[in-house]
Amino acid sequence: MPEPTETLPTDRPFQRFRAELVDTAFAPHRHDTYTLALTLHGVQSFDYRGETRHSQPGGVVVLHPDELHDGRPGTEDGFGYLAVTLRPDWLVKLRPGQGLPFLPGGISRDADLVRAVKTLHALPDTASALETETALIDLAQALDALCDAPAPVQRFVREQVDLACTLIEDHLEDGISLARLEQETGLDRWQLCRGFRAVRGTSPGRYLTLRRLDRVRAGVLSGDRLADAAMDAGFADQAHMTRQFKAAYGISPGQWRRTIIQDPTGRLDQTVLH
Repeated sequence: MPEPTETLPTDRPFQRFRAELVDTAFAPHRHDTYTLALTLHGVQSFDYRGETRHSQPGGVVVLHPDELHDGRPGTEDGFGYLAVTLRPDWLVKLRPGQGLPFLPGGISRDADLVRAVKTLHALPDTASALETETALIDLAQALDALCDAPAPVQRFVREQVDLACTLIEDHLEDGISLARLEQETGLDRWQLCRGFRAVRGTSPGRYLTLRRLDRVRAGVLSGDRLADAAMDAGFADQAHMTRQFKAAYGISPGQWRRTIIQDPTGRLDQTVLH
């Protein structure tokens, strides 16, 4: 079961955890963060972009935001990995003018990428801003060296996408229309959706759903009833929330609550299992 090894300030753009999986499998799902998982032992098997892939010790699984994938042990002995999840908007900020890097194969054994993942994962909580930013840039540069060159993104578009995200987060309960986002950002819906994909790796509608699920998970961890957590987050009912939850994390809210072992000194605010 995933066991966070440390807690991170919520303003950091990344999270870290280790996991040991033997008999747990995740249904196909997708989330809006990058996941970089270094396989430590065993075989990490998953379906990604139409193919079954297998990561062995020393391989880094690189999952792009909003790409459908699952996860399971490749052998009866299970597998272990350490993982870093990274908000895509921070990758864009670290790489001015560029969109999001994409690794089509989903697995790399590149020494620079392995080193960058290990360094970021081992970074102490007492690390300075310089150490943290350097580790993030090293990871971004390692990805850039391996990935397809992304299309450039204008600064104005990045800023307006950030504004749209703020507006969406301010209207989780009642929702917000594309027409309103057009009016507030000055981008038409085509430009907005294309910019969202380039900067956040997902669509405005999916961004709304995932931020609502963040609120659901916070409620579940606080002991709220699932029906109450669904309503508080803006979902029509518990059934709708449960379908969206499984689509995002590969397991139901109840399974998630039983599977996640939280650090008693604090909680990760955006736990991603795989």
